[in-house]
Amino acid sequence: MAKKYEFRPDKPQVNLLSKLYITAIQRKNILKWFLYAMILLVLSLLQDVILCRFRLFGATTELVPCAIILICIMEGTEKGSLFALIGSLLYLFSGTAVGTYAMVLITALAIFACMFRQGYLRKGFSAAMLCTCMALFLYEMGVFGIGVFLGLTYPGRFVGFCVTAGLSMLAAPVLYPLVLRIGSIGGDIWKE
Repeated sequence: MAKKYEFRPDKPQVNLLSKLYITAIQRKNILKWFLYAMILLVLSLLQDVILCRFRLFGATTELVPCAIILICIMEGTEKGSLFALIGSLLYLFSGTAVGTYAMVLITALAIFACMFRQGYLRKGFSAAMLCTCMALFLYEMGVFGIGVFLGLTYPGRFVGFCVTAGLSMLAAPVLYPLVLRIGSIGGDIWKE
């Protein structure tokens, strides 16, 4: 005699993703961080393939640190510091970074610039640019100082590092509208 079920059994699920439920806010957050990662990838390609051929006073741009610092400042200390750490780690593993100390410099300066912006300045274009440019200049001076200490460069290259900082600072206002637009995906949870 056949068993009678009071309820019909569930149909067997074929894959694990069909059981995974992602809310709309989570999808938007995934999209936001994916787009941030794509910005870093595109900037890394642009910096390493095209812009590395053009030199001004022996200097070129540092677009990836600029983007990492700007995104960290725009996202705030909680989310931005984790992004700065992961982004600078990926920048180091890409082979473009000047050394392992670049990861520490980018992460620390991005977090301190973000904390300064949140603590003393209002959220806006001028505050983001001030903090990003300040952190980029300190990053380049840190790279220069460590390079001189380790014997990787000589003190006469100081002007080249200042030009690199200046060229990188020029990229920040260009990246700001894109980062602001992507940052608005999923809503602004933290209001100032």
